[in-house]
Amino acid sequence: MRLNLLCLTLFMFGISHAQIELVPNPCDINSGTITFKYGESDDYSIFDPFSDPNLYLYTGLQTDADPMTWDYHDDFSDVNTMIPLTYDSGLGYYVATFNPATRTYLEEPSQNATTIPSGTEVFDWYFLITNSDQSRQSADLKGSDYGFGSAILSVDTFNINQDVSIGNGSVTFNQPGQYHITVYNILGKKVVETKLNIISQTTHDFKLQSSGVYLVKIRSGSFIRTIKMLKY
Repeated sequence: MRLNLLCLTLFMFGISHAQIELVPNPCDINSGTITFKYGESDDYSIFDPFSDPNLYLYTGLQTDADPMTWDYHDDFSDVNTMIPLTYDSGLGYYVATFNPATRTYLEEPSQNATTIPSGTEVFDWYFLITNSDQSRQSADLKGSDYGFGSAILSVDTFNINQDVSIGNGSVTFNQPGQYHITVYNILGKKVVETKLNIISQTTHDFKLQSSGVYLVKIRSGSFIRTIKMLKY
C-alpha cells in the first residue's frame, strides 16, 4: 500500500521539467544506472534544501493497475534505505545515481525486503525528496512525467555485447531473433521506430540525418536494453 506520508496528497501542477532531469531520457526499469539531477537550473521550488548538502530520494514502484499503490518502496522510517541526493559543488546542483531494477525495496503487503522479480511489469516509478531527519519532504513526483517509461523487468536478458553491437548510426545483430528498435535523439524525441526479423548476422543502418548522440532502445521478447549511440 502507498504510505500515508506528510504532503503526499499534494500534487504540483505546472512543474517545469527543467527542475528535475533523468539521464538517460527516456529511461525504464531496464535502462541500468540512472542519474537524477535536481536544481540544475537553480530552481528549487519542488523542495527548498535550505543549504542542506545531503538530501535523500524516497522511491516507490507501481507494478499493478492501481496508480495509487506503490508495490515496491523504500522504508520511510530509515533513510539508509533511500538514495543519497548530494550537492555537487563542481556541477552546482544535486545529483543521485541508482538502478531501480537492482535496488532492494519493501514489498507490499508483506513488508519483506526484496529486489523486484524478473518478469515484473513496472507501470510507473514515483519519488519524493526529503531531508536527513525527515522533518520536511516534497510532494510525490511521478517518474513518467520526467522520462521514465513502463517496461517488464529483464534480469536474464540477451548479452548486449555479444548479440547486438551499436556504432555510428547502425546496429549489427549477431544472433537471430525478432527485435523492436526505437531511436531517440538527445532531446528525447523519437526519430526511428522499426521491427526487424533477423535470420542471420545483419547490419541495419538507421539512416540518421544528423550527427550527435542518440539513445537506442532494443526490445526482444520481454528483454529490453537502452544503449547510447554516437552518429558521426
